[in-house]
Amino acid sequence: MRLEQLYHIIAVAQTGSISMAAERSYISQPALSSSVSKLEIELGVPLFRRSNYGVQLTETGEAVVEKAILAIGLLEDIKAIAEESKHALTGNIHLAVEPFISNTIMVNALTTFKCRHPHVNVLMKVGESNNNLRDIAAGKADFGVLMKTCELPEEKDLFIKELFNDELVLLVSRESELAQSLSVTLAEAMAQPLVLYNTEFATDCGMSKLLKKHGDFNVAYRLDSFPMLERVISSNLCAAFAPKCMSDYFLSRESIVPLEISDAKLDVSIVMAWTKRHHLSLIEKEMMETIKSHCSISKLVG
Repeated sequence: MRLEQLYHIIAVAQTGSISMAAERSYISQPALSSSVSKLEIELGVPLFRRSNYGVQLTETGEAVVEKAILAIGLLEDIKAIAEESKHALTGNIHLAVEPFISNTIMVNALTTFKCRHPHVNVLMKVGESNNNLRDIAAGKADFGVLMKTCELPEEKDLFIKELFNDELVLLVSRESELAQSLSVTLAEAMAQPLVLYNTEFATDCGMSKLLKKHGDFNVAYRLDSFPMLERVISSNLCAAFAPKCMSDYFLSRESIVPLEISDAKLDVSIVMAWTKRHHLSLIEKEMMETIKSHCSISKLVG
């Protein structure tokens, strides 16, 4: 049994796919498949059930992967001791981040983290929260920073760490008649043509699910470009709901005004999420702590 084989079976278990696990492991698909098969032969039991729909752990496989994660965790701790003595952390972090967070908190968090750990590579994908959850579940992202607008469908398979509570405000153009006031009613807000941030053609975004609880609404645009989202709001073509923590960011744009909802409170939580199948490395824990510290600062300033 070789150490890399443990990494390989964990990668397959996390992604449910030989090809995706090979991509994450930076080896060819045949090489990873051979590595897993050789381990199964050595152990004398199948660890995965293979089908046209992917691969799933057998009952024995679940127990083996659970122990493999513990073993890798101990190895990472050993590496951490060595890295700390060298004062230089290395490695890769794959992040999935909500756009409203990426343009505010994450800018400062990433800057701070890279100053402290210049040899760590951070790959950050900006996407809508439900899409980010799918990437986390598929093993494409190590963890995510999400806007939780309702109960998460995969919550039983996730670790959820709340960063802070917030509420939604309505973003409108400074040219909008609504901008003459500091607030709007929920009915007025829901009556506006809205733009929602979507990173897929699917329309099951978290914002849609939250708004449906309060009645009908009109979606004029679904965009996967944050600058374009800002542009259509600034042009007075539509409005958008966003976390209140972003109010200062939009006020700095001068052409967009955040309005509070006067007769309702649309609660959201900003959370970190990662799958229970993923062992957090030291660099990932460091990144999480950096994000948490900047969320605390942002909350105090707000």
